[in-house]
Amino acid sequence: MFLQHSTPLTPHFTSVSNPSADFDLIIKSNTKDVIKGQLKFTYLNQSFEAQIKISSSSIQVILQFPFEGILATAPQLQDDQFQEQPYLNNGALSKNGYQNIIWLQLDIIHLYNLIRFKPNAIIDLYRETYAITKKENNSIVYGHIPTAGPIAKIAATALSQNMKRKHKYVYGNSFNLLSSIQQIINTYPPQFLSPQHSFKKQTSIVLN
Repeated sequence: MFLQHSTPLTPHFTSVSNPSADFDLIIKSNTKDVIKGQLKFTYLNQSFEAQIKISSSSIQVILQFPFEGILATAPQLQDDQFQEQPYLNNGALSKNGYQNIIWLQLDIIHLYNLIRFKPNAIIDLYRETYAITKKENNSIVYGHIPTAGPIAKIAATALSQNMKRKHKYVYGNSFNLLSSIQQIINTYPPQFLSPQHSFKKQTSIVLN
């Protein structure tokens, strides 16, 4: 696999793609330090589109379609790490950057699969996390667990451990997982905000 630079779409948009590659990266702005653009890939005939920001030490992907707001980030590289294996090297995506984008795609695909094939699993995972968090702080509101601070760490750890135990998958960043699932819950119709609501009957609403 390799990346091929094609003709720019506009003076400010450059497509970096190859028919055999795992994704298309449409660059909106590019310096030697940061790439910002759009990531596109396909899984089982389902198209995915996301915003992406890449630097030497970080990669952030925010899904736009089919489920807006799902967040996935690569591990933050320390000084010695990005000196040796940066995600971005003089404005070009490195091999390490390419591989980490693949792993972020897998995080997104796994959440997609839970919604598509096991819709109640999302709610069950979150209910358990909410119950644990509520014991620590009774003022926590369903669907709005903080995504930073001590409570967020408790919630994110519990959610990640339950994901691993029940679905045999370790999401790359547990805080991203918490943020993403809350985004899913809060994007659905209001009845999804109830801890007692059954998700199954609403699957068609989400997927249509």
